[in-house]
Amino acid sequence: MRRYCDKSGLIWVAPGSVRYDLTDMEFLLPWLLDMQAGAYPVEPTGGYIEGKRSGISSHAFYEAACQVAAEIDRRLAMCGLDHYLVIDSYCHGLTDEQIARRNWFTVWEVQHRIHNAVSYISSGTCPRWLDCSGCGEEQDCRKLKRMRELGKVRQVYTYQDWKLYKNKEEGRKLKYTKKV
Repeated sequence: MRRYCDKSGLIWVAPGSVRYDLTDMEFLLPWLLDMQAGAYPVEPTGGYIEGKRSGISSHAFYEAACQVAAEIDRRLAMCGLDHYLVIDSYCHGLTDEQIARRNWFTVWEVQHRIHNAVSYISSGTCPRWLDCSGCGEEQDCRKLKRMRELGKVRQVYTYQDWKLYKNKEEGRKLKYTKKV
């Protein structure tokens, strides 16, 4: 498992070590368009260089980058319009003000929607919208075993449910108002 961190946080993660948590998403989202094209971020110690990797493998060098990008994109697709707000912010480098003007939202709404979408997709290896039945990892999942020991049931959330849950948790209600 190759992960490199410094004082500011995660600076690189190998494609096979991506955990799809918040730190991984914050690192990988700006690279999403490049990964879809087959280029993975450069490893600081020299293993992966400009999308290529050292060593022999039975897979193409760009396959791992495309697989990580496809998983992130699949997760973002669950977020509806907020998917495009995240792409505009992280991949295209638009400011919150530019995104708000383009979509007729307030800046607060844009920031809140992006935050909700990124927190929704940052659920770890088990997506929030799938229950554990039928999962290939069900027998080996430590998280599921721990929950069963505690007598808990895994909650399954759609994106709309997640937004309501997060807003209740934060003690506020969503009130989206479009400018006319």
